[in-house]
Order: sequence, then structure tokens, then C-alpha cells
Amino acid sequence: MCLFAAVGLLAPRLVLILAWIFNSGFVLLPFNGLDLPSPVAPILGLIFLPTTTLAYCWASASFGGLSNFSGMLILAIGVIIDLGLIGNGRGLAKR
Repeated sequence: MCLFAAVGLLAPRLVLILAWIFNSGFVLLPFNGLDLPSPVAPILGLIFLPTTTLAYCWASASFGGLSNFSGMLILAIGVIIDLGLIGNGRGLAKR
């Protein structure tokens, strides 16, 4: 599991696609309550914010969603990584 998380930080799109292929419930179940059709939200997350999407799926599966501090912390770290504040400017802040 630790190796899976480390690869998730290096290649979140690859890990998200592999998780979707091998365990579709991990990716699709957190987005069930949205008004969008089932695969649209994860696909948008895969394109625009892959680390945040992976963090949201993990927080929903492991910590019961965003209802507790651990889930919110995992999601906040995913957003920070996607915005490029960690990782030498990878993401939206890339110049």
C-alpha cells in the first residue's frame, strides 16, 4: 500500500486509471451523490486535478469521506500538490 501511495504522488493519472480498471468502486462510489452522470466527475478529475481526485477517492474509502479531519487533510494535501505549491511547481503554477 505504501508503494501504491508513492507511485500515486509521482504518476497520479496512472494510479487513478489502474484503480478504475481493477476496482471501479473505489473511483465511482465517492461521486455517486452528484448530479452529473456517473463517470463524468472522475473523468474531469482525471484531466484537471488528478491528485485531488485520487485523494478524494482515498479519503472516501479509508476515512469515511470528508466528514472528519483526516479526510479533509488528505483532500487539502491533494489540492496543494495539484496547484503546484509542492513539487517544484508541477501543476497549475508551472511556468
